[in-house]
Order: sequence, then C-alpha cells, then structure tokens
Amino acid sequence: MPQQSAENASSVEKAMLKLHKSCMEHIELAATENESEINRVLHLEADLAAWLEALGERPEVQQFQSAHRDFGLAFYAAMSGLYRQAFSSLRSFLEVTVGAIYLSSHEFKRRQWVSGEIDISWKSITSPEDGLYSAPFLKEFCPEAASDQRDMLNSLKQAYRRCSEYIHGNVSTSQMLPPEIAYGDDIMKEWLTVANSSLLVVIHCFMVRYYKDLSRESKGIVEGSLEDHYSHLVSVRELLDLPLEEKRS
Repeated sequence: MPQQSAENASSVEKAMLKLHKSCMEHIELAATENESEINRVLHLEADLAAWLEALGERPEVQQFQSAHRDFGLAFYAAMSGLYRQAFSSLRSFLEVTVGAIYLSSHEFKRRQWVSGEIDISWKSITSPEDGLYSAPFLKEFCPEAASDQRDMLNSLKQAYRRCSEYIHGNVSTSQMLPPEIAYGDDIMKEWLTVANSSLLVVIHCFMVRYYKDLSRESKGIVEGSLEDHYSHLVSVRELLDLPLEEKRS
C-alpha cells in the first residue's frame, strides 16, 4: 500500500474510533438517565416479536421481520446519539409494518409492492374511506375496534409525522439536534416516547387485522400483550372475553 494511502486509512480509523467512543459514552449516559422508559420500549418490542411468532407462515411476515430489524437499528441509533437516523429508521419500521398489515388485505397490491411495481402509500393506509382504520375495514376485520378508530388513527399519524419532521429537516426539530454526538435529554426522551407510541399502535393494528383469524394456540401467544397494554379498551376486553365492568379508566 502506498504511504499516502496508508496514512489516509490510519486517519479514517482514528476518526471512526473517536466517533465510536462518543457513541459508547452516549449509550452509557442514555441508559442511566432513561432506564424505566427504555424498559417500557423493550417490553413492547418483545410483545411485537410475539406477534411475529403468532403470525407464523403468513407471506407478509418477511416484511414484518425486516421492519423489526429497522426498529433494532432505530433503537441502537437513538442510544448512540444518532438521533436523526433513529427517527428515520423508526419511520421505516412504522411505514413498512403498517403498510404490510394493510396490504395483506389486498393480495394483488401486496405482491406488486414486494416485486417493486408499486410503493407504499401512506395516504391510502390512513384513508378514512378505505384505509386500515376506515369503517369498512374495521367492519370486516374487527368491528369491536370501531370505538378505537379516531384515537388509533391519530396516534398512527402523529408518530409518522413526528419522525418525518426530523427526517426532512424541520427547523424546530433541527434545533433540537446536537451539533455533534452528545447526549440530549429532551430529544432522547422524545424518541423513546414516539417509539413507545409507534409500538403500541402497531400492536393494535395487528389485533385489528389478524386477531380473529389466529388459531387458539396463536391467540395465546399474543393475548398477554393485549391485556397488558390495552385492557382499558372495551374492544380488547370484548375480544379477550374479559368482564367489562372491570375495565380501567
């Protein structure tokens, strides 16, 4: 290797090791300052994994697994202080997962999406006329969740919008980003909040689309997550056959 090339490689290595050291320091501080919030997110992530197990051999599981890896990258990026990248990967997780759930009811379009013929349309997914939380969709797949429609659709849109604002360089979000890798308490906590909201709404989307079609055994895999996170909803209490008089406010 020529001397100049060797020197350049050495310089790059030093720069990357310095960056890695900054990320490691950020991970230690972020974990210390946000233990309870991190544990909540990891609990929800484990419940997401349970849903992927329950869905078994469905053709869209491959997309769910890919999106799950995106969530892992988002979590790593947030813990490392790579905040914009963390929001970007979180949006990818949300978009691909919810997109695959929605397109599972449109097999032709799902196959076109997988083959690259069409792209995911967030507008279609969230359409009040025929989207994932539209009245016709809920009527066919989970009429019990009709009362959840507005709140869940709002949660879905808000999480996606907040991630997009970081990705597209919105002025207010850009001002929150540290100029270098450094711990920012407000932005770290916001990412955890948006991640928590994203996981919760994804679990509800899984319930709406798939719960009634699951086998008794597969239902047993996911019922714990539904009861943990959504037993305050009348829809979930009805689906799980829990006494309505005990629902929490």
